[in-house]
Amino acid sequence: MRTRVILSALTLALSAAALAGPAATKPAQPVVMGTTQLAGQTAKLGQALTVGKQSPLNFTLLSASYSTGRVLIGTTLLTPKAEEKLLVLRFTAHNPTKQDINLSGLTLTAVDAKDVNHVSYSAFGRAGTTEEYRTNLKPAQKVEIVSVVRVPASGVIPKLIVQRGDGPVLRYDLRGVAKPVPAPFADPRDASGATALADAPAKLGSTYAMGRYDMTFRAVTFSKDEMLGRAAPAGKRYVLVDVTMKNAGLDADSPSHYTFRTELVDADGEPVEFWVLAKGTRPEEAINRAVKPGEEYNVRLVFVAPDGVGLGKLTVREQGGHGVVFDVSSLK
Repeated sequence: MRTRVILSALTLALSAAALAGPAATKPAQPVVMGTTQLAGQTAKLGQALTVGKQSPLNFTLLSASYSTGRVLIGTTLLTPKAEEKLLVLRFTAHNPTKQDINLSGLTLTAVDAKDVNHVSYSAFGRAGTTEEYRTNLKPAQKVEIVSVVRVPASGVIPKLIVQRGDGPVLRYDLRGVAKPVPAPFADPRDASGATALADAPAKLGSTYAMGRYDMTFRAVTFSKDEMLGRAAPAGKRYVLVDVTMKNAGLDADSPSHYTFRTELVDADGEPVEFWVLAKGTRPEEAINRAVKPGEEYNVRLVFVAPDGVGLGKLTVREQGGHGVVFDVSSLK
């Protein structure tokens, strides 16, 4: 009788377990690849940390700054498009090993506010020069380097990731660290100073970097004098914009009206026709003139405007790049 009762109890327990089914067993957790953050550590400005396993390098980020200007690395001229700005990074690279090493395999990636990656330009520059740095680092040697990343013109770039090979990465929070866009291109609507204007307000007599040239816009005047042997058409007059162009590149260049884009509107908001790029004081076309590196060349932008109608704004920009806007409404 006792045996029969025990067997009945056991039968009831087994039946209950069978009814409970899979819920009595803890399900296995699914495995999802690619969701784990890269191994690494948080880094700060001025802090020396080692990056890379096979060929380690001591890396110290010295500064980060936003720019709409040019950066020369070797023979390459880097300028941002109108919808871009440059993130310019200065750092030291120190060889902690007993063998020569180079900077190949070192990658700097800026991550924008939309979590989009922007990888640095492939070449590095030697800080304080325009030279591309290609030399191996000797044991214990330390050099200061410049790297450039093209990033969106709008907003803060919150993160920088530094990686060398497959080793752990360094992560920098650039919020409040990167220096703001310099005037006049900093958008006043962004308190962080991280947004660059496509076209910035400018003043006559000031110098602005535009592509390979530093351009000083000296004056804007009306003229009825002949230009290229032609008098102004009936009911029209010439608008002359006096400009000094200094070649900041590393080779000679022949400027033309294709070098930059110009837009002039009159007081009614109507476009004024651009005609020709003329020489500085001669009524001749500026053509086939090789301007050497560091040399200045005086030219005039010539427009044909309606007689008796005032002007509004003059915009000059590098092809596809940022521009400067002059209020010329006071010219009558």
